[in-house]
Amino acid sequence: MIMIKNIIKITAFVWALFIVHACNDKLEILDPNRLLVEDFYQTQDQAIAAVDAIYNTMIIDGMYQRITPTIGDGRGDELTSLGGFPMWEQTANFVIPPTELFVQFAWDHHYIMISRANQVLEQVPDIPDVDEDLRQRLLGQAYFLRGFAYFTLANIFDNPVLVLETPEGQQDFYPSNEGVTQTDVYAQAKADVSQSINMLPLDYNSVNGPDNGQVGRVTRGAANSLMGKILLYEGDYSAALPYFQAVVESNVYELAPNYADLFSQDPIVEASNPGKIFWVEFTQSQNPGDNWGGDPNASWKQFSALAPTYSRADFSDYGPTEFLYNEMREERTIDDLLDERFSATILSYEPEQGDTTAYGQPWPYGPDEYWIKKYTLAATGGNPFTCGINYHLIRFADVLLMYAECLANTGNMPAAAAQVQRVRDRANLPDREAEFAAYSLDEFMEQLAHERVMELAVEGLRWYDATRWGWLDDQAKLAELRANDPEIENYVPARKFMPIPQNELDLNPNMVGNSVNNQ
Repeated sequence: MIMIKNIIKITAFVWALFIVHACNDKLEILDPNRLLVEDFYQTQDQAIAAVDAIYNTMIIDGMYQRITPTIGDGRGDELTSLGGFPMWEQTANFVIPPTELFVQFAWDHHYIMISRANQVLEQVPDIPDVDEDLRQRLLGQAYFLRGFAYFTLANIFDNPVLVLETPEGQQDFYPSNEGVTQTDVYAQAKADVSQSINMLPLDYNSVNGPDNGQVGRVTRGAANSLMGKILLYEGDYSAALPYFQAVVESNVYELAPNYADLFSQDPIVEASNPGKIFWVEFTQSQNPGDNWGGDPNASWKQFSALAPTYSRADFSDYGPTEFLYNEMREERTIDDLLDERFSATILSYEPEQGDTTAYGQPWPYGPDEYWIKKYTLAATGGNPFTCGINYHLIRFADVLLMYAECLANTGNMPAAAAQVQRVRDRANLPDREAEFAAYSLDEFMEQLAHERVMELAVEGLRWYDATRWGWLDDQAKLAELRANDPEIENYVPARKFMPIPQNELDLNPNMVGNSVNNQ
């Protein structure tokens, strides 16, 4: 069985697809180690490799190796920056300048993903001798991944430029985002993801072709989940509901029996997770090259840099806020223990839980200290620069909670309460389904916000939840966020998004900034 983690081996020799065609042939310098577009896209194997290269983008620094998750985590009230690295401190304090290089990385690496998807959508339809069912699956993946990239860019930057074709000449090198809104970018994301749904299989075990059994490729469940999520972010609960319902009723996914297993780097444990829907594959490769970015290279590791970034034993760039620590201790299990999700998320000394070690050693810190455990090697120890914990982008518990939110906001509170309790049951929490079913909508949404913290803390979602719920425009809610994390004191409405990189504005006369650039 070939896993998506092997993409690097497949794509390292092909990514020469950002060739700029010089207007004067005499000035055109060709790299003998790279293929021109017209020399590629000739065979079925090359069509597959081109799609694999889109996935490859997700493991580099500007995307899910490190930067994109930290933007979501750092701006919310779950984590606080601990100083020492300007990008994280400035992000968390809402003072990030448009000249910060890591902001450029987040922008650039999403557009590399989009560029690769555009090329697939343009070239793969015309490759002869490709099995037609396989062709549809490949194009479905490209549509999904482009839509996902635009959805993410809109959440981070508000008004990114829409590039839907490969530039063919200098006249195409300066696209404009003037007049583009987040609504426009969401519309493009929805169009792409909607296009992908019926092109994608429920899984790859039943398909015929070279992708048979390839765990990690995008599925129909992922596309339905993402379509529902985009509509949810727009506040269109009625439209989002059937997409989440399709995932829940597909009987393809289930909650992982052991919550901590979601954040294990053991490949056997990762493979057995029934709740993974869309994720980024990282490995414990010992290769000498680090996958920060640049051209894919066969010597790359495929490690998650969140491990050293969040780890107390390494960079320790972020730590849990007191709010997160207390919130996750709020309710005890039926057996009068801390919620297992606390123990998997926060590293602290809890003898009654059996939590008395850190990084595989006896507890070395003060008894009242607490740090981040999720997405680090705090539970086991090991080299953080070979951390292989997969990063979840959409998982079944999140879908259940988003489904519950849609049910509640369309008037079906009993069904919403049942979905929330289903997630709570895995954590062995008391049955409060009847209580939740009797809540008003405001009461239910307050409870749901708590349940999402318990289940999804330190997964890059809290800031976007607060944004889409309108908390940033509600003075009482904004005061709560600031009380939870004093860094949010610097927040003003003009800083809701990350700035568009200054380098983009300097190089492209047709680009305009967002509210952060223009404040």
